Amino acid sequence: MRRCAKALKRCLRAGGSEDGTMVITELYIRKFGRLSDRHFYLGRGLQIISGDNEFGKTTLHAFIRAMLFGLERGRGRAAANDDFTRYEPWDDPGSYGGMMRFTCGGRRFRLDRDFARYTRRASLVCEDDGEELSVEDGDLEMLLGGLTPGVFDSTVSVGQLKSEPGKELSEALADYAANYYETGGGAYNLSGALQVLNGKRRETERELRMETDAENEARADLQREISYLERDMQRLEAEYKEKKERLDDGQPEKKDVREKRGAGKRHGKGQGLRSVLPGIVAVLAGAAMAGTGAVPGIPFPAGKAMQEAVLFVGIALLLAGAMILFRKIWTTRRAERIDEIPGSAAVPAEDEERTRSRLAGELAHIRAEYRDRELRRGNLREQYEETGKSERRCRLEERCRALALAEEQLREAAKATGDGMERRISGRMSDIFARITDGRYRTVEAGRSKNGFRITVWDGERRIPADRLSRGTLEQIFFALRMAAADVLLEEPFPVILDDVFAFYDDKRLASVLQWLNREKEQAILLTCNGREEQILGGDHE
Repeated sequence: MRRCAKALKRCLRAGGSEDGTMVITELYIRKFGRLSDRHFYLGRGLQIISGDNEFGKTTLHAFIRAMLFGLERGRGRAAANDDFTRYEPWDDPGSYGGMMRFTCGGRRFRLDRDFARYTRRASLVCEDDGEELSVEDGDLEMLLGGLTPGVFDSTVSVGQLKSEPGKELSEALADYAANYYETGGGAYNLSGALQVLNGKRRETERELRMETDAENEARADLQREISYLERDMQRLEAEYKEKKERLDDGQPEKKDVREKRGAGKRHGKGQGLRSVLPGIVAVLAGAAMAGTGAVPGIPFPAGKAMQEAVLFVGIALLLAGAMILFRKIWTTRRAERIDEIPGSAAVPAEDEERTRSRLAGELAHIRAEYRDRELRRGNLREQYEETGKSERRCRLEERCRALALAEEQLREAAKATGDGMERRISGRMSDIFARITDGRYRTVEAGRSKNGFRITVWDGERRIPADRLSRGTLEQIFFALRMAAADVLLEEPFPVILDDVFAFYDDKRLASVLQWLNREKEQAILLTCNGREEQILGGDHE
């Protein structure tokens, strides 16, 4: 369907008798706000629709906008005050909608819209051949020449210039003009594009920081593992050196163990002499006493009873000493037999060889573990040295550079566009303003100054700042700015919709503006609450 619309647009622009100008011919409001079942028939030139307050002029203005661009519902709290809710019929919301007929390039079209909550739809038909186009696929937008709601509100849809509370009207006008010059009148949302680029750049920088932190953490993990391997290698090196010394000593036991064992033996010899001395003394004393008691003829003071007692004690001492000596001899002999057992102090040659073989095996195992850790450390060091920027990090850095460059170029483009737009709109605005003031003011200059954005007018003798002009003159500058922007920004002429914009015009200026609109615009729809316009034009209008 879109292809058909493009072909149709090319046909409209082809060298026929009509150009691509759009003219609204009929409006039918089924139900929209306070208006219900109303027809409005329009033609070319200046169309005046007058009515008292509360007649529904602003509602009609909103209806035209809704037919051109649709009417979306707000979300959340915003839905309570949006245009959808404001104009939704209370008594019959199912009939919310209407119809618009218009011509474009000499062809007639009918646009129907249903704004109801649950039956929302839109249809677009070329009434010359019955071809149905698609609003959803952008065919209406194609016919409108790419006109957006923002550009519509800033150019051909004109209301009275309003200022914020506490702000002078001249300042509001300067702000409005600055928006045109700096952002292309809304046609190119350069500031919005810069915000999008800035947001994407910040998001990319955040991802880059996360990627860099992850890489640094990975490198730190490698460094920690390398340090752990080096400490383990130092431990293996110390263990290898100790076992190597034991093997080179020729003894399976450590030197300090052998020394302790030799000292123990020497201590045992001295201790043995002291331990048998009581036995020897007991044997000798017992033998002497037993011999004395056994020899007859030796007089004893107590007689024979004393002799028998001495004999008995001597025999007892002799037996006790003998037992002490026997026990010592048996203990010593038993210890000597234990030393002869394998694994005791006196280790046979074959056991020593096995121990040496075991030590050699342990040394080989330690060497193997050391080489394994050394190889692992080397691989980790190589990996650490080669761990540079990842492919993703390189892409993110490249994207950051590209976004920064795009921002810089867009700012330069914005400045160039603003400068070019300023010259084009200022020139056209000066021409329009000179005509509607009958040449009293020849030019309007608007541009940046040290104190911000400044608007001045030239009357042939002096340059007058905007804040010194009357409310009516400011409104006329505002009108000239809107019309100039429409001429510069829009691809094709579009109907101008004026909603009570001439309240502060005197009759002379109003006549000049109406004549200019009749002469310059293919169609202008004037919504007004008084009859001055009709009286000045001297014609009949509905």
